[in-house]
Amino acid sequence: MAIRAVAVLLALACLPSPISSAASDLPNVDYATLEDHVIRVIDGDTVELRSGQTVRLLGIDTPEVGEPFYADAKRFLYVLVAHRPVRLELDQTAYDPYYRLLAHIYVETEEGWVLANAEIVRAGLADLLFIPPNNRYRVYYEDALDEAIVTRSGMWGVIPGSVSIAELEANLVAYVTEVVTVGFVVGHVEETPRELVLDAEEGDYGFNVRIPHAIVSELDIASFDDLVGAFATATGFLSCDIRTGPFITIDHSSQLIIDFKVSSEP
Repeated sequence: MAIRAVAVLLALACLPSPISSAASDLPNVDYATLEDHVIRVIDGDTVELRSGQTVRLLGIDTPEVGEPFYADAKRFLYVLVAHRPVRLELDQTAYDPYYRLLAHIYVETEEGWVLANAEIVRAGLADLLFIPPNNRYRVYYEDALDEAIVTRSGMWGVIPGSVSIAELEANLVAYVTEVVTVGFVVGHVEETPRELVLDAEEGDYGFNVRIPHAIVSELDIASFDDLVGAFATATGFLSCDIRTGPFITIDHSSQLIIDFKVSSEP
């Protein structure tokens, strides 16, 4: 066995036992079992500690070198944690195949201790990446991502403002795979076993919004029939189905706003 591998196994044996994933749904610096000092920020999701350990931030994935927002993510993390003391919370697996420590990193700010991993997501500079069994705080991270998408922060704000169905169809290629806000009049509502589908009244390509039933229950809708004729605004990733046209899937209730008093675009 390689000397480095032996060293890693010894280090693992000395690490404090990870907190059970059922300990809490919300991050808390009190769960952090390690303390260290960040001496270098390698990229948007990797840092080096004074102890010599390289740490990969859990739950997130930032752009790689040469990709849009790479420098923004690295700069954000640098300002947040560089040359500062931090506390680290481990999950179920402590190291990745590259011998990097996997951790949720807490740093103290003027507002108190914050989870750096989630702050990068909230700034719109990271997507989510969960590799089982490390799934702690997944819902918390997902909420941070939803907030970034709805507020069009960072990489999710490439397409500014709100677009109409006509504007969407005129430049569909530019919008697909981006986060976009689309305003439309609901022309038809269809309920399937998995979701509620809102079809736009206008347009030639069949724009629609798909709402999983778990999200539908969070919306204030007395009757699905009431949705027809209402003006809706949906924010999210624009996908395209060759059969049904462009669509947005709602992952959080805040991504959809419905105005029952408006039956046409203002």
